[in-house]
Amino acid sequence: MTAQWFGDRAVLVSTDGPDARERVAQTLEHQRESLGIDLLVRRGLHDVLVEAPAPDLRLLDAVREALARQSSEGTQRPVQPREHHIDVRYEGEDLASASAALGVEVTALVEAHRRQVWRVAMLGFAPGFGYLEPVGDPTLEWSALDRLAAPRARVPRGSVAVAAGMSAVYPQDMPGGWHLIGVSTVVLFDPERSAQPSLLAAGDLVRFVEVES
Repeated sequence: MTAQWFGDRAVLVSTDGPDARERVAQTLEHQRESLGIDLLVRRGLHDVLVEAPAPDLRLLDAVREALARQSSEGTQRPVQPREHHIDVRYEGEDLASASAALGVEVTALVEAHRRQVWRVAMLGFAPGFGYLEPVGDPTLEWSALDRLAAPRARVPRGSVAVAAGMSAVYPQDMPGGWHLIGVSTVVLFDPERSAQPSLLAAGDLVRFVEVES
């Protein structure tokens, strides 16, 4: 784990994987007040970006001290993440081809996707788009399924998809290169929800619930 400047008002903490990233993010969020700086803690796939509202020469040392203090004191009580149950009708147009690529029957892919607990690794690509990573032992070898060779010009809103070891739900009609396995009615981004337009936040957990067509 390393911490280094990222521009003049942010520090990038590099970790060795998603679980370490979560520990670092929770540590920094837990100690945000003690750092004495108004910080934003942003997750990436393997890194954590700590951003101050203005250049602050204390930032790098403060982050390093917080991480060192946590290492010496032991792990704090983990924050209980929010959990979302997202409805899905497993009738995506790539369901059969994705199952074949993973070497399983369609019913096995559906069951594995439904039983898997997913964590929002980060948000990006489009407002409300959460990159969902498997938590614990994967129910299938999700990473064996690459993105589509040729992305679609339009993926319908609510499409549930898998690719490159992750899952996602498309928050709006948009281009995309993931395998479509289902459809959901969930509203992932609503600008009228001024306090929190995005339903998902980094660190949240997601479980997919199968519904009838």
